[in-house]
Amino acid sequence: HLGCIPGLALDLTTLDENGEPWNLSLPDMRRKAERLIDEQQPILLIGSPMCTPFSNIQNLNKNKRDPAVIEDEITRGRLHLAWCCKLYMKQVARGAYFLHEHPANADSWNDTMMKESMKDPRVYQVIGDMCCFGMSQDDELGEALIRKPTGFMTNAEMIATRLARRCD
Repeated sequence: HLGCIPGLALDLTTLDENGEPWNLSLPDMRRKAERLIDEQQPILLIGSPMCTPFSNIQNLNKNKRDPAVIEDEITRGRLHLAWCCKLYMKQVARGAYFLHEHPANADSWNDTMMKESMKDPRVYQVIGDMCCFGMSQDDELGEALIRKPTGFMTNAEMIATRLARRCD
């Protein structure tokens, strides 16, 4: 009833036509996903790559973790992030839109590909606090709003304007 055109999700929780999860860490799955995106030409492409390799909270525990595992996570995270940025710029080039979401303080915002994408004058970067959108947690003390400053990058000015809400 909202007049929205249905889309699709490509992540580990959804399956392709062969019943395989969309594991975008695999080159074949990335190629297949990119072909699908090229065929369907979505008006809006939303990306939210994995947070673990870029998380400040994870950095607190890095001395307790296997360095090889950490390096693998970072390598896969950067690869996924670069791939998303490539898709975002394809959207811009064809006159369509993208929206990228990641925690505002994540190291991903300092990644070379992200910085390159943000240099484009058609791209906006804003921060929004999730409590402004109703994010909450229910625990033994009751329900409480969660601030969670979240960074957004988009080439849709209206989306950037709507998401740039800060908690007072």
